Amino acid sequence: MAINGKGLVHRGAGRPTTYTPRIGQRICEYLMMKRPLTEICKMTSMPSERTVIRWMANPKMPEFRDAYYRARRVAAELLVDEIFTIADDGANDWIPSFNKHGEQNGWKPDNEAIQRAKLRVDTRKWYAASLIPRIYGHHENVEHDVTGDLADLLKASANKDKGLPKPIKTVS
Repeated sequence: MAINGKGLVHRGAGRPTTYTPRIGQRICEYLMMKRPLTEICKMTSMPSERTVIRWMANPKMPEFRDAYYRARRVAAELLVDEIFTIADDGANDWIPSFNKHGEQNGWKPDNEAIQRAKLRVDTRKWYAASLIPRIYGHHENVEHDVTGDLADLLKASANKDKGLPKPIKTVS
């Protein structure tokens, strides 16, 4: 390492910008360990975020893109496992309460800790639903198994008149 004229440290060879399967594998391993890409890219031996994004966007590198998304899904599954640990841990849910003389007279809920745990659970649920919607996403099952006269009425209501009946002819 050397210090340049501006007092900045130069690391020598710099960050890698050329993709190798080994670098791609290391990035994916860190992702599977639930480390954010921003943190991974701050490591001295790793490429910058911009470089990783370029690799992901490169149509000639589908193997890296596929491995990256698989690693993200593994991390999402591990975060789902954490939901139960967070939800079941009530260790910080209560704090002592004191009377006006400073004597402890019981316990009260620690709303900040409870809300923080709720946020952690909700964030993990959102992340899992975003990355693995088939399993963790919100599903609405809308089925119409209607037959008979009502079915004919529903089919007729799907016309270009938006289901409105034909105007009534008035006799003068």
